[in-house]
Amino acid sequence: GSGAFLVKAMSIMIEQSGGMHTGKALKIKTDQLFGVEFDREIFALAAANFLIHKDGKTNLEHNDTRTKHVKEWIKDKKITKVLMNPPFEEKYGCMRIVKNVLDSVPTNTTCAFILPDKKLEKHNGKKLLKNHRLEKIIKLPETTFFGIGMTTSIFIFTSGISQKSQKIFSCYIEEDGLVTVKNQGRQDVYNRWPEIENKWIEIIHKQSGSDTIQWIDPNENLSWQEPEPPFVLYEEDFIKTIMDYEMFKKGIDPDVLKNKINTTVMYNSEVNLTDQGLDIQILGVAEDTEEYGDEN
Repeated sequence: GSGAFLVKAMSIMIEQSGGMHTGKALKIKTDQLFGVEFDREIFALAAANFLIHKDGKTNLEHNDTRTKHVKEWIKDKKITKVLMNPPFEEKYGCMRIVKNVLDSVPTNTTCAFILPDKKLEKHNGKKLLKNHRLEKIIKLPETTFFGIGMTTSIFIFTSGISQKSQKIFSCYIEEDGLVTVKNQGRQDVYNRWPEIENKWIEIIHKQSGSDTIQWIDPNENLSWQEPEPPFVLYEEDFIKTIMDYEMFKKGIDPDVLKNKINTTVMYNSEVNLTDQGLDIQILGVAEDTEEYGDEN
């Protein structure tokens, strides 16, 4: 909403072009960056953000990305890359915005949308895949939007190409190194992000190098899937199950037996600590064994 994506993109592009005072920099600012914002106050904030960063001509539209007018506006600009953070709430037409953008840019355009993890699954995102291909799902750290209690992912599409049965690359950036600073949001206080960023750029580019990588079947899921914890059977679990079964066959009440053992150990035994552990010797045998089943 504040134009931060565009401002950052402008900064990187100008740096790569040789600096603020080059002819390329002027073209970048006037002809290569575009944005649309519906809310009047946020639009004013975004425009001011561009002016502060010395953008002489802000290509920002105060308009509604859901409309046919903006659809034609996008087509006219011949956009080559899209990075969007549409409003998450369905009342603002989040999925309509995504569809309108994908339908309006040229075929084979890379479009990245930041959305709630399960947005496509909950709102029939499979419809989009008839005409557009979901290439990557990059799950972001749980605390990316720490104030709204929602987890998000970056969904990267290629426009105008059907998904068919192509699987989707997915990974999970569990940690970004940022910390929450009061009244300032999440900040890179310890300067960890550059190294983490380079690591994940390489992982995503090579599509290897992380245990979090998944290849998702679009017919089954449209989000990164939390792995199921491995099933582990410990010897203690096996012994307990066998004992429970044997007590069941003999009609022994486990609670009664447990109380009897506790009483015997506490009041009718000798306990010693040895190098091998705890040594317990029963001094006598309970007489009322009949209540626990056959004494044999």
